[in-house]
Amino acid sequence: GFEKMLLKDETLRCYFINKPDSPYFESSLFQSILHYIQTQTNKARLRQVGKLFMLVFADVKNMQQLLTTLQRMHRVVIASPVTT
Repeated sequence: GFEKMLLKDETLRCYFINKPDSPYFESSLFQSILHYIQTQTNKARLRQVGKLFMLVFADVKNMQQLLTTLQRMHRVVIASPVTT
């Protein structure tokens, strides 16, 4: 799902693929990520800048927190996929 990730100023930005018409955005995986953002965390939000979509996590202070954040999301998203 992510083309690039950037950790700067305690903010983690995860950039989705750069094709807004991609089938990925209709997939159950993407739907599960959206569900995770809505129900499992208050530190993440979805942003759109131009044609780029990104998932932004606040208050990620270091690489260990980055890893923990992504592992937590991965467990929830993979364990309970949303069916479309």
